[in-house]
Amino acid sequence: MPSSLNCPDLPTELWIQILSLAAGANDSTEFRGIVDDTGLCCGLPALEHGSFRESFKTKRSMVLVNHEWNNMATPILYEHLPISRMVELKKLLETLTSEEDDGLSLGRFVKRLDITDSDVEAPNGISTSVAIELCPKMVNLVTCFVELEFNCNPDLLLAALGPQLRHLHVHENVPPAAPSISFDNLLEFLNLHPNLTSISFPFLITHQLLAKNSKTRRWPSIHKWTLQNRSQTSALGLHVPAGALPGLTEICFDQCYPHWNTFFWSEEMKGFLVAHGGSLLTIGLGLNGEHPNPGKLSGSFQHISDFCPRAKEVDIAILTHAERGSFTLWTVWLDQVIQMPQITTLGVRICSPRHNDEGIERLHCAVALPWPKIFPKLERIRVLQELDVDRYRMHDDVTRKYLRNFARWATRPIRVEDLSGTILGELSKELCTLVER
Repeated sequence: MPSSLNCPDLPTELWIQILSLAAGANDSTEFRGIVDDTGLCCGLPALEHGSFRESFKTKRSMVLVNHEWNNMATPILYEHLPISRMVELKKLLETLTSEEDDGLSLGRFVKRLDITDSDVEAPNGISTSVAIELCPKMVNLVTCFVELEFNCNPDLLLAALGPQLRHLHVHENVPPAAPSISFDNLLEFLNLHPNLTSISFPFLITHQLLAKNSKTRRWPSIHKWTLQNRSQTSALGLHVPAGALPGLTEICFDQCYPHWNTFFWSEEMKGFLVAHGGSLLTIGLGLNGEHPNPGKLSGSFQHISDFCPRAKEVDIAILTHAERGSFTLWTVWLDQVIQMPQITTLGVRICSPRHNDEGIERLHCAVALPWPKIFPKLERIRVLQELDVDRYRMHDDVTRKYLRNFARWATRPIRVEDLSGTILGELSKELCTLVER
């Protein structure tokens, strides 16, 4: 360790680890979720609001201490870049393109890039085009989250991503219609990215061309796929044969604002699960919070029961973008939904742009719903968000109130935890109450 740090004489590699821990840096090679400030991304787990920004500020402070700290902290600073303003994106591009010595390229440090365009003054298309220009300079980029502008060309975006990519998640910024990609080009992208583990994009898949040898290809690295529209569900169910995705353990049928209802996909969902449901452990669905349809929900659950013998978890995103969202009538319609005794874990998320106390109260309402009516062997409820535990527990009375109103009965204790596994509470068996901690 450099002597000017006036600290214990430790190897530089150890100091880098210490600085990473001090900055709260997460493993950028793993995709735990996103910080979704818009509330428009229902299919992906949500990290604590503002968490990336605070970590980034700490890293920037580290590189300014002195020259030696700068050398050690620069790779940490660039490892994960959360960008939400156009000026930041352009500045990053200028930085990465101004370097003359390739051996000193900062782009090689970037392992994760998150681009969410919160700059309302930016012309449409600029942020995505800059991202396309940036990605080839990040030769070690393994995780990429991009919020699309209206006129993005998906072929250019996918072509800019290197073969080392492991996690790709693209979401649309509520355009009138998603851009399209041919099925042929999708398969070519999968073939060129053998390390891809999780994938999600909004592109409509067209079927004008079918890739040569598409019936014999396999993509064992893919563990999670979030399907954002019915054309994707249909294409993968009809044209990708059973056994082509042997490592697929998690699927999410995500139909969020402005489309709203996942259950219009019922037949496409069935076709997909017939082909690829055998390996699935977790299935995600979207559910309209104000106008649930128990008949169609039962149909979706029946498909899971019929074609997913290994499934143990169902994740439900409750969509409440446009309305306050009331759960008072749910106890009635949950009686009309078929039971799924094989499910032991339920994931819940409130898909809403609210990060205030109202959002926390909605989570409590969702947790306290009489889910054991559908899942009689339920043992765990996962809130698919990172939460401040103290802030969450301040609203425990909401859970108590709803448990009393629903008179919920459970055959076993039910543990409640957040995305990171932190315990939020425990519901007692039989006539449910919130166990005091």
